[in-house]
Amino acid sequence: MGIEENKLLVREYFRRMQAGEATVAEMMAEDITWWVPQSSELGGTHRGKAAVLALMGKGVDLYRLPLQVTIDEMVAERDQVCVQLVVEAKTAAGLPYRNDYHFAFRIRDGKLAAVREYLDTKYAFDLLFPSG
Repeated sequence: MGIEENKLLVREYFRRMQAGEATVAEMMAEDITWWVPQSSELGGTHRGKAAVLALMGKGVDLYRLPLQVTIDEMVAERDQVCVQLVVEAKTAAGLPYRNDYHFAFRIRDGKLAAVREYLDTKYAFDLLFPSG
């Protein structure tokens, strides 16, 4: 796949994720890795499709759907696509949530193979895990 196809794949991922479509799993390589900063409640490297889907399942319970995803910028080179975006939603407790994210995707054979997710983890913790 070329750079433009990789960017389309990532855009489609966020479209499906925002819509809550279970078909996001089809977009992942079996050996996908997903890294979240250690300071996050969900932090660490999650290895394999089952582990990544479990991570996503934990994340879904933190919000009231739908999520609003606004892509601010997307840059791609070779097999990597980097995206800066904003996620807006209501927390499970009904509070407004708006956080800036940066994702670095690696694409292999038309699938998401590795993801690094960056966000303001303190802000997320304070709103999404209010009981600590």
